[in-house]
Amino acid sequence: MNITKQNFKKIISSGLLALTIAVFTTACSDAAGSSATADTASVQTTAEQTTKQPTKANASNESFDLRSLHVCKENADDDLVGIWQITAGEGSQYKDFYYMFNGEGKSVLISGTSGYFGKYSYDTDDDNNPTFTTKLVFGLNGTYTYKLSDDKKTAELTNTDTKAVSTLKKTDDPDFIPTPDKDASIDENLVGCWMSDSGEYLCFDKSGIMYQNLFDYMFAFSNYTASEGKIVSTYTTSDKKTTDKYTYSVDGDTLTLNNDTYSRISFSDLK
Repeated sequence: MNITKQNFKKIISSGLLALTIAVFTTACSDAAGSSATADTASVQTTAEQTTKQPTKANASNESFDLRSLHVCKENADDDLVGIWQITAGEGSQYKDFYYMFNGEGKSVLISGTSGYFGKYSYDTDDDNNPTFTTKLVFGLNGTYTYKLSDDKKTAELTNTDTKAVSTLKKTDDPDFIPTPDKDASIDENLVGCWMSDSGEYLCFDKSGIMYQNLFDYMFAFSNYTASEGKIVSTYTTSDKKTTDKYTYSVDGDTLTLNNDTYSRISFSDLK
C-alpha cells in the first residue's frame, strides 16, 4: 500500500474498488442480492486534527502484540458490541464481510486483512423503540430498529427509512491478521512503531507483520520482508492480494520511507 500522503486518495479508491468488485461479483451471482449503499461522507484525515505527543522512551526495545489492536471491549450497555456477519435479508450478499462494534462507539467493516472505520450510536424512535445508527461503506449504513435473541447472538435490524430487514449473527473473532512468512527477512532497526507528522501510523513486528493506519479512515495488516533498504509488503482486501514495495532507511528514532519521514513512538500510542 503506497502510504505517502499525496497518494492517500488513490489508496482509498483502490481499497474501495476491491470492495466494490467483491460486492458486484457477489450480487451478480445472487439474483436476490441488493445493491450496495455507500457512505458519501467526505474523508477527513487526522492531518487536520491535533495529535497527542508520542512517547519515545524505550520504544525501540518494547515488546508488543498486534492482535491487541482493534478488539471489542465488553460493555453491558452496548447491545451490539462484538463482531457480526449478515446472514439473511438486506446485505446478506456480502457474506465475506465482518462488522465490528467495539463497545466504544467505533464500527469497522473488515474485508480480508483490511478494515474501514466508522462510528455507531444508540437512540430511541418516536415510539420509544431502541435504534442503532452506523455508517459503513457497505452492508450497514443507516438507522435501524433492532431486536436481539435471548442469547444475544442474533440480531434483527430494520432500516427505519427503507424498512429492509437484515439478520446478523455474532461470530468468533475473524482472523484478519495474516500468518507470518517463515522465511521473512527482518531488520531489527525497523521493528517498532512509527508516526508521521500528518498522523499516519506504521508498525513492524518481529515476526514479519506490518500494520498501517491511514489517518484513522482505514487500516491494513500485511506480511512484509525488509532487507538492504527495501520493504516488500502484501495485504488482502476481500480476495484481492496487493503487493507494494518501498525504499527505507532508519537513523535512530527517524524512519524515512520513500520520501516520507516518521518518528518512533510507543505501541501504546496506537491503541
